[in-house]
This record gives sequence, C-alpha cells and structure tokens, in this order.
Amino acid sequence: MNKRIQLDEIERKMYREVNSDGIMELLLGFVLFFMAGVWGRNYSSVLLAFFPIYGNRVLEGIKRKLTYPRIGYVKFKPEGASIGWGILGYVLVVIAVVSVIAFVFNGGNLENIDIYRWVPLAIGGIFLGGMIYHHGKSGDPFVYLYSFVILVAGGIFTFYGLESSMRSIEFYLLSLAGFFLIIGIIRLVTFIRRNPIVEVPEVDN
Repeated sequence: MNKRIQLDEIERKMYREVNSDGIMELLLGFVLFFMAGVWGRNYSSVLLAFFPIYGNRVLEGIKRKLTYPRIGYVKFKPEGASIGWGILGYVLVVIAVVSVIAFVFNGGNLENIDIYRWVPLAIGGIFLGGMIYHHGKSGDPFVYLYSFVILVAGGIFTFYGLESSMRSIEFYLLSLAGFFLIIGIIRLVTFIRRNPIVEVPEVDN
C-alpha cells in the first residue's frame, strides 16, 4: 500500500512538473479568446468542435519543442474510457444546479428567465470541475487561483453583468482569456529560465 501511495505521489509530481510550463494556460487563453470572438455566430459550435479533436495534438506538439528538451519526456498511463462519461455527467449536474438557481432567483417564473444571463455561472461551474480534476492529477497550487477567478468572475458577470446578456458572456470569456494568457506567459518564462536546455558535449573517441 505504501509503495502504491509513493508511486501515485511521484506520478503527481511528474505531471505537475510537465504542466508547469504555462502552455496549457496559454492554449486555454487562446481558446477562450476565440470563443468570445465567435460567440453567438451560427458557425461557432462547428468551429469549437475541432478543439477536442486537435487540442491535445497542438499541446503535445508545443511540448515537444519547448518542454521535453528541458525536463525530458514522460509517458503517463492513458485515461480510462469512463472519464468521458464522468465529464458528461458533471456538465449535466452543473446545468441542472444553475437551472435551479435561476428558477429560484426568478421567483419560480419560467417565462421571464433570461437563459443567456446564467451562462457565465454555468461556464464557471464547468471549468471548476476541470480545475478540480487537474488538481487531483497534479496537486498544482495554481489551480486554487484559477478556480477562484473562474467561479467568482462567473458569478459577477451573472448577477452584475451588462444589460445585454450576450455581451456579458463575451466580456466574461475575454476576461478569462486575458487572465490565462498573462498567467501562461509568466509561467512559460519562469519555466524556460528555470530549465535551460543543456547541450551535452560530444565525446571524441
């Protein structure tokens, strides 16, 4: 049992180190910025559907150029098939909880509920689940900051947003995009300075 716990802790530390390069934050920032730009357009859902397909490939390609030459390559065990159903179940729960909050907040009147007004809170709740999952795998303390910003910003834009709900969603996504881009740049620069590429001199035979 102790060996299993030690192995899990080693895997968490390795996962945290591999993801301390800020690339995930930068990629998330660009995706959120893109989402804000296409929000409400008819083609937005089609374009965003490509992210789950190519997102990991882009992330892995960047890491091969910047991360692995500095700290080495680690192959983690693949995720189980149940993770997809877990994500879907969590999203449905968040939507259900936000729907109940909206219903109660509007005094039980379904006719006057502005669905788009509650989207930032729902997005915040969904992202919170992703951050909790990421923290469970890495133990990264930055996740606490991310979770706080995402959820608090979602609540602010839901309850104190602009008069136009659609514009509130756009500004919420832009705010998160700016936050993650700044954090990503800081973490990337710190990572590069902390882990310079060391060239191994050739040994003459």
